[in-house]
Amino acid sequence: MSWDDGKHTKVKNVQLTFDDVIRSIEVEYVGTNLKSQRRGTVGTRSDGFTLSTDEYITNVSGYYKTTFSGDLITALTFKTNKKTYGPYGNKTQNYFSADAPSGSQIAGFLGTSGNALSSLDVHFAPIKPQPGGPGTGGGGNGSNPVDPPGAGGGGTGAGGGPGTGGGGTGTGGGSGTGAGGGGPGTGGSGTETGTGSSGTGTGAGGSGTGTGSGQDSSEPDGSGKIGPLGGDKGNVFDDVGFEGVKKITVGADQYSVTYIKIEYIKDGKVVVREHGTVRGELKEFSVDYPNDNITAVGGTFKHVYTYDTTLITSLYFTTSKGFTSPLFGIESEKKGTEFEFKGKNGGKLLGFHGRGGNAIDAIGAYFDTGSRGGSPQTDVPGKKGPLGGEKGEEFNDVGFQGVKKITVGADEYSVTYIKIEYVKDGKVETREHGTSRGELKEFSVNYPNDSITAVSGTYKHIFTYDTTLITSLYFTTSKGFTSPLFGIDSEKKGTEFEFKGENGGKLIGFHGRGGNAIDAIGAYFDTGSRDGDAGKPSTNDPKPKPVDVPGKKGPLGGDKGNVFDDVGFEGVKKVTVGADDYSITYIKIEYLKDGKVEILEHGTARGKLEEFSVDYPNDSITEVGGSYKHVYNYDTTLITSLYFTTSKGYTSPFFGKKYDTATEFEFKGENGGKLIGFHGRGGNAIDAIGAYFDTGSKPGGPDGSGSGSSNGSSPQKLDAQGGKGGNQWDDSGDHDGVTKIVVASSRVIEQIRFDYVKKGQTKEGPAHGVKGARSSIKTFEISHPDEYLLSVKGWSNSSNKIVGIEFITNTRTSEYYGFEKLPGEEGTDILLEVKDKKIVGFHGFADTHLNSLGAYFAPIASTPLKPSKKLTAVGGDEGASWDDGAFDGVKKIQVGQNNDGVSFVAVEYENGSQKVVGDGHGKQSALGVETFELTDGEYITSVGVYYDKIHAEGRGVTVVTSLVFKTNKLVSQPFGMTGGEYVELKEEGNKIVGFHGKASDWVHQIGVYVAPVTK
Repeated sequence: MSWDDGKHTKVKNVQLTFDDVIRSIEVEYVGTNLKSQRRGTVGTRSDGFTLSTDEYITNVSGYYKTTFSGDLITALTFKTNKKTYGPYGNKTQNYFSADAPSGSQIAGFLGTSGNALSSLDVHFAPIKPQPGGPGTGGGGNGSNPVDPPGAGGGGTGAGGGPGTGGGGTGTGGGSGTGAGGGGPGTGGSGTETGTGSSGTGTGAGGSGTGTGSGQDSSEPDGSGKIGPLGGDKGNVFDDVGFEGVKKITVGADQYSVTYIKIEYIKDGKVVVREHGTVRGELKEFSVDYPNDNITAVGGTFKHVYTYDTTLITSLYFTTSKGFTSPLFGIESEKKGTEFEFKGKNGGKLLGFHGRGGNAIDAIGAYFDTGSRGGSPQTDVPGKKGPLGGEKGEEFNDVGFQGVKKITVGADEYSVTYIKIEYVKDGKVETREHGTSRGELKEFSVNYPNDSITAVSGTYKHIFTYDTTLITSLYFTTSKGFTSPLFGIDSEKKGTEFEFKGENGGKLIGFHGRGGNAIDAIGAYFDTGSRDGDAGKPSTNDPKPKPVDVPGKKGPLGGDKGNVFDDVGFEGVKKVTVGADDYSITYIKIEYLKDGKVEILEHGTARGKLEEFSVDYPNDSITEVGGSYKHVYNYDTTLITSLYFTTSKGYTSPFFGKKYDTATEFEFKGENGGKLIGFHGRGGNAIDAIGAYFDTGSKPGGPDGSGSGSSNGSSPQKLDAQGGKGGNQWDDSGDHDGVTKIVVASSRVIEQIRFDYVKKGQTKEGPAHGVKGARSSIKTFEISHPDEYLLSVKGWSNSSNKIVGIEFITNTRTSEYYGFEKLPGEEGTDILLEVKDKKIVGFHGFADTHLNSLGAYFAPIASTPLKPSKKLTAVGGDEGASWDDGAFDGVKKIQVGQNNDGVSFVAVEYENGSQKVVGDGHGKQSALGVETFELTDGEYITSVGVYYDKIHAEGRGVTVVTSLVFKTNKLVSQPFGMTGGEYVELKEEGNKIVGFHGKASDWVHQIGVYVAPVTK
């Protein structure tokens, strides 16, 4: 759960609880009557400290570890201007630190927490001068109205009794702030004459504008002031006196732009200004100043009814080189009224002005009308960038003709290393930058027939190293091939960039900065070549002609997205498919080439990801099926489902959704030819797909002839184990699985019979042995395909008969039939088991009793998985959406309530043998939480949801008022008040395996994922 204490005057007291990790932090602040809140849960140990009135926190550092459920902070240390407190907790491998800037303090905390503290960030505030005598304070002195309070520009009046703030003196005509003013509306304001009587103040120590006759420097000479636009609340800010902008950091939540931090350039140095409140997601945009400058500021503003005020809802920036930042803030049609400020004659951005407090209320810009944005580039063809950080040593790879191979190293934080094999005069020359650390991956190009024409990736400020680094890279070629994503593959990887050669120009070099990692990167493109053909003239046909590959089928689907064409491979080892509620969004293929695996990805990794592996070269995909339809949400045709069939008859899970209105397709290789590549179109999803099949080979054995061995076309056969003698019998291995076992036993196993399934049809097998008059008959049923038989254990004695036996599936073990072997008892042990395979048939020897038993095994991958299904949520439409996803089952649910309904929910899931602690959603109240915990073998079959409309924040809000959980064993008590509308979320024969919904200070909406019950 995310939380934010906000920015305060100073920290008064810090209390921590911890054990192996930091469980909670509770901070009390000066200047607020609000009761401090514990962030997290209670640990086994507690400690803390209280600051004196002249003591300030200047640094917070600590350690964290990465667990299955995410990062957890394990230790914290606090430094003040007087001493060090801590460390509290346990130091682990990963270190982090946050230092307050000179003259500032840490005056607020924000972060995320659930059962422990997951992340911690800080707010900075100026250290205010200590109070003087009652009633009066000395005036500040200075002439620069943009300096922080206390450093000039009207100054800060120190001290002051009730209602009177000391007036600052200065010549800049800027506004001063009276410190220590009394009741609301009585803050001193600085003027040229040093009196605090003119102007208006807001609250204690509020700022105002004076009426002195000093020169107004709110707009610098020669600058073009535009705006502001937006709302009329918040405090005025006015950033003047700067020469340019190097970097902008923007914070945004679901409602608006909340924060902006600007790194200005003045006299060759960086000066930082911050406005608003740090809240929501932070993103950065860096500029290659002075070679490039921001020349346009765009965005939107809107009346936000949640706060009953007009706020800036989005921002973006454009530079003189044509680079455009990401859109910071709300990305929807409802983001409000658009605006764009541009400097005249390409004038560069010099500063911002506007209003801000808890968010950015209004914004405007100053542009320099006497300069053109950006200085000339170095005289090298097609230079782009660099983008990223400013540390590390510069590198500049020039004089090459093309790129043959790139090796990229990356760790958990960033791209650490890049090695490039350039081509020059027909020879390969290698250049290396950064430090070889983390995982290394390669991307080869078929140069000169193909060349890299685009370099893309992301960069981000890494707080662990306190610097901006390149966090990911990928490359695209003229033939439409895209490399794997090297580096961080998550939504938090940072600001995206893309360098492209003009007119399809090929990549001929990199430049940037590097040291312990890759700090910044740029590229050189040859503007005189097309399509990577080493300078060969291009045709007028913008669409490359398909390569002459045998067995090309399709593509089918839509006509949008980027073309992809995977050629030159020998076979497919694994396919990973992503799908959301509308379509197939992503496909990743592990191809085989010269005995090595090469990975290609298309689309966007979004939604649920599932894999299908093939036992290549013993088995190969010979059929690609699926469907496509027009998706009205996106007004385009997309691939909606996919599945794959192999030469051994195995079929993958069904990826995506089956719609009655969709058009089905099926691509098959002629004469059983194996799949050797995909082609089609993709972008945000998979728009169209086709396949290449090899018409010259027969999939199957290693020689391509279709003949198998123990891993070939026939299931693997384990010889019969047990005693000697009896008549041979063989049920064969030509089945998909075993569904029932019937055992007759007395002193030994007298008779056994197996039922099998093939292509959905159950077949009753023959009995082996003779059932006696006093036999005990037991049946063991297996719920195929979710459950399958993995192994058989037992033993035979000196009479050459099997005395005892048991069967083990992927979910349980049968009872022991017959008699177990005692310690020291002589006999022959039986174990039928093959790693990663299941039993699909039996053979053996029997007469009047069962003498021995053997089995046939097939890969487990032949069993299709039953996907989970997402049921629509019920309740209100307020709050932020959340989605835990689907797991194997639910272990524990925590529900919190306030006076109006359910305010908080957190779920602990089971995924295989792992425990997954989900995020908390909503807000815990003083009433705490109640826990509903399931026992072994128990699962939730339905969730009852009560919801109703309440009056809160001056309006009607729909919230969940109560939750009831029904399991296969019991019905829980209601968690909350059972009033309003009631809906039961369930699907017959399924269990609840995940939750989703919407929440703010309440839980507004609840939905579930269901999956078939595995018996």
